[in-house]
Amino acid sequence: MSTVFNIIFKCHSFSERTIFTWHRFNRTEIWREAMSGAIKKATGLTGLNVAKNPHHTLTALYNKILRAVAKMPQDAAYRRYTEQIVSERAKIVASTPTVREVEDKINCGQVEELIIQAENELTLARKMLGWKPWEPLVKQAPATQWSWPPAKIHELK
Repeated sequence: MSTVFNIIFKCHSFSERTIFTWHRFNRTEIWREAMSGAIKKATGLTGLNVAKNPHHTLTALYNKILRAVAKMPQDAAYRRYTEQIVSERAKIVASTPTVREVEDKINCGQVEELIIQAENELTLARKMLGWKPWEPLVKQAPATQWSWPPAKIHELK
């Protein structure tokens, strides 16, 4: 491969900060991130890998969810509640610089779990668009639909 695309990655440790410096085309760019220890190497959850760019991933997923629910009627309960939760989480992700703070403020698991939750919510939102639960029923529900136990239903007939 061409040396143009080779990146020399060096790590220098200074007290409570880790500064990553990389050299490319004879110029130096410095990327700093306040760290509370070492870089996260594992989630501790079997089969769940560490997210490479969680802020970008969550922002993209939350925006897709908001676009999907925007296609639903304003008075749809699913739209109201989903929009509220997702927009709150999107604001937290946008305003919080570190992954640890995002996890603490949202308080629903690790950021990798938040990504899975957002992916599942996006899938559900798209299915809800097809199901259209806000429309009236095609036919009237039976009177004993919510009766329990089933034995009583048969006795009524």
